[in-house]
Parts: sequence; structure tokens; C-alpha cells
Amino acid sequence: MNFFYKALAAAAGRGEVVPGEEITINVDLILAHDGSAGKILAAWPDGGKVWEPGRVVITLDHALPAPAVASRQLHRELLEFARRQGIGLFYRGEGVLHQVVAERFTPRPGTIIAGADGHVATAGALGALAFSLAPEELVPVLLGGKLSLKVPGVVVVNLEGALGPAATPRDLGLALLGRLGNGPLMGKALLLQGEGIWRLSPAGRMSVCNLIGEMGGVTGLVVPPEETPAPAALSIDLATLEPLVACPPAPTNVHPVREVAGIPLTQVLVGGCGSGRLEDMEALAAGLAGRPVHPEVNLLVVPASRAVLDGMEERGLGRALREQGAIILPPGCGPCPGQHAGLLAPGDRALAATVRNTPGRMGAAAAEIYLASPLTAGRAAAAGAIGVN
Repeated sequence: MNFFYKALAAAAGRGEVVPGEEITINVDLILAHDGSAGKILAAWPDGGKVWEPGRVVITLDHALPAPAVASRQLHRELLEFARRQGIGLFYRGEGVLHQVVAERFTPRPGTIIAGADGHVATAGALGALAFSLAPEELVPVLLGGKLSLKVPGVVVVNLEGALGPAATPRDLGLALLGRLGNGPLMGKALLLQGEGIWRLSPAGRMSVCNLIGEMGGVTGLVVPPEETPAPAALSIDLATLEPLVACPPAPTNVHPVREVAGIPLTQVLVGGCGSGRLEDMEALAAGLAGRPVHPEVNLLVVPASRAVLDGMEERGLGRALREQGAIILPPGCGPCPGQHAGLLAPGDRALAATVRNTPGRMGAAAAEIYLASPLTAGRAAAAGAIGVN
């Protein structure tokens, strides 16, 4: 068995598992946030008790500070629920859920995670098996600590070589999205192996795994280097990658940046769970290269966590970005989920280093959203257009 199946078998208390088999596994960590927890509360049974409060992570990250009365009411309900259940709620701007998990809980290879969010596979960068559930589906997991699922098939990708100076880990994620996101990974798990993936930093691996949900995968992870490589369906030499961009209307519509160079922009966004780590902020600054933000562009920066914001301030990045014209928002999701702080209007065209560009994702359905790396975003913010250095 490959690493993924061995981890599932261990969590199910079995010697082995096979694709298509129905199993029940023990869950190590359960995740939710204010974007999904309202539905969890609505489905919560009277008198229900959380199975093990210390294994539950809930963050306020989608709408903090509250942009509307309803958001604040939900926050108060979550605070009361957390107190009643003994859950440690992160509600003071600690950051976006997936970054908080990586920084404060440090999942190990084989950790089983269930979360009411579409991008929990970000933890696959650490070797965790993280499954995205609907909020209502998470309720029985919270109550019993177990998850029933059908063992998925796997798609193994072997990554060789090293990224050249023009490409970034985010470009690798977009390359995988373009190649696997139109069906090959649907309903399966993505296993990333080879020296190429381990040459990336932990932040870089998180950038790649963050996009697994957009590929249609049920989960995915970076295989520990000591594991025996599995037969691969696809091999990629990282040295061959170039800057990429996902064009409207879907994340899978991936093209080289050079093919869309010159398209003017009105907003650029870097941050959140997709690109809010310190390494991403340094890439954004490198793209700007000391230049001011273009007068027709609104550059929004969202640190993924308070720790990232602290690192930015220690390195002088925060001040430098502000002086160049960037607006730095509180740690969290920022405009990405389309709930507040930087929404798009009809006629806007944004380049975002985030997770999704479907119409209406960040505001008006008539606005256009392109997805790229923080480096590409920095260059575009200074030039006022995609792909112009």
C-alpha cells in the first residue's frame, strides 16, 4: 500500500484498505470557521456535546471584524457555543483557519483532519489527510470523533528538479490545477512525491496543496520523503515551469502569463490561505521591486496570520508595502470569500493570488478575476496590467 492507504488503514484500525471500500476512521482534528459554523449551529442537536473539545479548531476569519450586524450576531453565538462546549475559539485576529492549524497544531504525516471548508487539504503539505465536508456533515464528526467515507482512488504525481527563477510554488499549483482540474482528479486523492516537492519550503508546499480542492480532489498530500515512491500517473520537471495565470471564468482555465500580458487591472489581492504567508509577502515585494502601486490599481494585502503580520513588521515589509501604496488588511481571509473588505464592482478586473475566480466570488458577478502568484501580482500591481514587468 502507498502512504495514503496505510494512513487510512491505521485510522480505521485495519491491516489494509482498498479503493471503493466503505470505512470509518478516527479523526484527529476537526475544523470550522465563521463562514461555515452558522450551518453547524443550525444543525446542532439539543443537548449535544462535542466529542473532544481539545481536538476542535474554530476561527473567526471570513468576516472579522464583523462587516454586518448578522456577522456580529453569529460571532456572539459562536463565542457562547465555544464557552459551553469548552472549545478554544480563535476570535482575535489570529488568522485564517489553515494557517492557524499549521502554526499552532502542526499536523504530522498521517494525521486525519475533517473540516467544513473547501481548502482543508492545505494541511496535506504537512502529510495530513484532510477531508472537506459540508457543515451539516461535520456535526456527527464533532459529536463522535469518527468519519465514514468510501476509500478514494489516488492520482500520484512525481515532481522532479527545482523551480527556475521565473516560477514559484504557486505556479506549480496552477500547473497541477490546469492539468488535473478538469476531471482526472475528480473524487480522488492527490499524492505529490519526489525531490521536487521537497525542495520547496513548507510555505511553498502549502501554496500547492491549497489548490487541491479546486482540482476536484477529495484530499491530497505531500508524501513523506522516506516513503517508497508509488507508480506515478504524471511527472513534472519543475525547471520547465513558467509563470501561469488562471483566467475567468474558472480556476482550471490556466494559461501562461505571457499569453494574457497587457490586460489592465483595477485591483490586486495577495493573502489569505492561498498566499498570505511571509514567503508570499516577500515575493510580492520582489514583484513590486520598490516601485509604487499603479495609480489605477488597488493593492490589498492580507497576512494569513498574526505571526505573519509580526514577521512583516520585523522585516520592515509592512511599512515598505504601505509606503508603496498597498492597503494591509487584518489577518484572515480578506476579500477572497466575498463577504467584506475589498469587494469588486461591475467593471473591476482583479488579479488575485487566492483560490477561486468563479463569477461573483469576490463581489459582483460582472467583475473579472484572474489568479496568479504573489510575484506575478506584485509586477502587475506596479504596472497596472498583467504580465508587464
